[in-house]
Amino acid sequence: MPIAEVGVRLSPWNYAPAAVLSLGSLAVAASLSLAPRDPSLVAAVFPPWWGAERSLDAAAHAGAIAGVGALSFIVAVRSAEPGLSARLREVGAFAVIDDTVISFCGGPAKRQ
Repeated sequence: MPIAEVGVRLSPWNYAPAAVLSLGSLAVAASLSLAPRDPSLVAAVFPPWWGAERSLDAAAHAGAIAGVGALSFIVAVRSAEPGLSARLREVGAFAVIDDTVISFCGGPAKRQ
């Protein structure tokens, strides 16, 4: 007997728990794979609407600029002082990710 004849109606809300679990799993996997391996050399992702000058200025306040991606709002930053990720977030970075990701954006693939 088809489901329609039984009187069961599926709404979009029936799929909400599965969608939430899928998106949550994707977010966890992405955060684990993008987490900085070396906390002294990271790539900071600033707001895309900031110009290159503003992104570079903010990055320079947190540490030394080690490179820039093809997208001007992604900046590789290095610092020997602990707390680089926290300082970058304080100056406006949306995310602090592994510096090797910057090579996928057309920037430098090697560490300086």
